[in-house]
Amino acid sequence: MVPFISIQSQRGLIGIESERGRYDIRRPKPELQVQSIKAVVTATNRPGNLQIDQTLTNNALTGGKPEVFWNRIYSQYKQIAQQNIQQIVEKGNRMGNIARRDNPIPELALNDFVEGAPDLQVFGFASPTNIEFQYTPNDVNLQVDRGRLNIDVQVHRPEINFERGNVNIYMQQYPKVTITPPKIDITA
Repeated sequence: MVPFISIQSQRGLIGIESERGRYDIRRPKPELQVQSIKAVVTATNRPGNLQIDQTLTNNALTGGKPEVFWNRIYSQYKQIAQQNIQQIVEKGNRMGNIARRDNPIPELALNDFVEGAPDLQVFGFASPTNIEFQYTPNDVNLQVDRGRLNIDVQVHRPEINFERGNVNIYMQQYPKVTITPPKIDITA
């Protein structure tokens, strides 16, 4: 039998351990400042003008101012004068009527006594609409000062930190070659 040499090899093993790098990213919130200025509305409204005319009421209650009072009376005299002339003509016709046998003078005197003075309208006409109202409104003056909105935004950049990872390379098993010679029988 031929002696054999035994050769055994063992591979080398390389161990690699790696740890990943880490990113730490922080982004601060933006700072937002909002300032609003209110709108201002100014409205000025002067009171309206109310005019009340009581002239017709005063004429009906007291006769009115002297000028109006006397004008009212004088304006009636023309009509009263015409009526008086008409009555005088009628009375003259009655007295001048020869066909009549009675005396008309006592009857006419009695009628004049009973009738009295002429009816003059001394006071004005009374009516519920004697008072006149006139209202004049004034315009409303509106002024608007517009408000504003101020927005100030301050943006912050992101903060990025990187922690490096590492790689650990080591020999987990060294390579080796084992040569085993055959057993030689030295006794023979």
